[in-house]
Amino acid sequence: MEIVIPYGYSPKPYQLELLQNERRFNVVVWNRRAGKTKTALNRQIMRCLGKKGIYYYFLPTYKQAKAVIWDSLIREHLPPEVVKKKNESELAIHYFNGSIQRFVGCEDIDKHRGINPIDAVFDEYSEMPEEIWTAIVQPVLRENNGTATFIFTPKGRNHSWKLTLKDDPEWYVTVRNNDETHTFSPEELEGMRREMPKDLFDQEVMCKFLEGAGAVFKNVSENIWEPTLLPNGIFNLGVDLAKYNDWTVITPFSVNEMRAYPQERFNQVDYTWQKNRIMEWYKKFSNATVIIDSTGVGEPIYDDLNYAGISIKPFHFTEKSRESLINNLRILLEQKKIKIPNDKGLIGELLSMTWELSDRGKVKMVVPNGVTDDRIMSLALSVRGILDKETYVEPKQPFSHPYAKDPDWQVKESGKRQGYAGYYSH
Repeated sequence: MEIVIPYGYSPKPYQLELLQNERRFNVVVWNRRAGKTKTALNRQIMRCLGKKGIYYYFLPTYKQAKAVIWDSLIREHLPPEVVKKKNESELAIHYFNGSIQRFVGCEDIDKHRGINPIDAVFDEYSEMPEEIWTAIVQPVLRENNGTATFIFTPKGRNHSWKLTLKDDPEWYVTVRNNDETHTFSPEELEGMRREMPKDLFDQEVMCKFLEGAGAVFKNVSENIWEPTLLPNGIFNLGVDLAKYNDWTVITPFSVNEMRAYPQERFNQVDYTWQKNRIMEWYKKFSNATVIIDSTGVGEPIYDDLNYAGISIKPFHFTEKSRESLINNLRILLEQKKIKIPNDKGLIGELLSMTWELSDRGKVKMVVPNGVTDDRIMSLALSVRGILDKETYVEPKQPFSHPYAKDPDWQVKESGKRQGYAGYYSH
């Protein structure tokens, strides 16, 4: 039986150049959707069949290893005739010649200490901790006379960028943008230029190493202030409610001063406790206008607070409304129109949010795995409408119910929430 390797894959000339390259270490920087993963995977499969040993294929997360490689590309490019067994729980392939190929994530790099590969692929190396190579895999490969391949698109001038500067006969470096790979058609390129931030286009499509190109928020450090003033004037309260393991965050924003005050953050998700805490902050900041996440679990909390007669405005999160909310905050910071408190957690979240271009060409704003965006969303809610000077008007106004502004109204109503004619909707 004759098996053609690479299997189910007809490489383009620039991909074939990598497949045939015999350098010990390879750095591959190609634009998005140029076939980096497919080429690197086929190359490692060829090596598995050529020399018995243990092979590791690293991705930033286990979820990516499962979804990107195991559930899709392996089925397309692995000849079943060469496979002795596949272990799905370990994402491992055992070949008839004795080689073992493992697909793993880098969420906890310490668990990879003690591995003994003869070859490793680092897929999206720019999104991995540098130490997975320098401290854990490199010493083993040096001892085993092993090989490594690093594939990625630029993410600023970080540790991955340093590899492109290698001037060593052991290292092969290739940087190719869309002008060389012809991944996207002229029509696709034109659409991407219109829809994407220029820096992101230059990074993802033209493979330029630009500092901060993928960052959503600019001028974060330039907009920091040390809160020393006592709260005064007109305030908004942005409230992002906890869901499951997330945090509830309350952000006071002074409309007079255009400054956000220190946030309140807690993961106590008890319905009544959250509601009472929001009421306390509402009173603390001069009966502020509350702009609250009313999505899902937030709806009954919004209803009760509105029924209590406070000034409140709901915000329902969808993919489109989330994008609009973040863009409003992004522009305010970029134009230096607001100040944020010197809070390490908030600043860290803002700096961690990046533009991401999916393989289908869709642009999203995301934070890294393991990082929440609760602080960002609360801040964004607190400044909603500031850019266009929107005036917040309560969507429902009490005008006749005797308990509407009574903090003990729930007790007097015996815990019952009843509809009545004393409210109207805009």
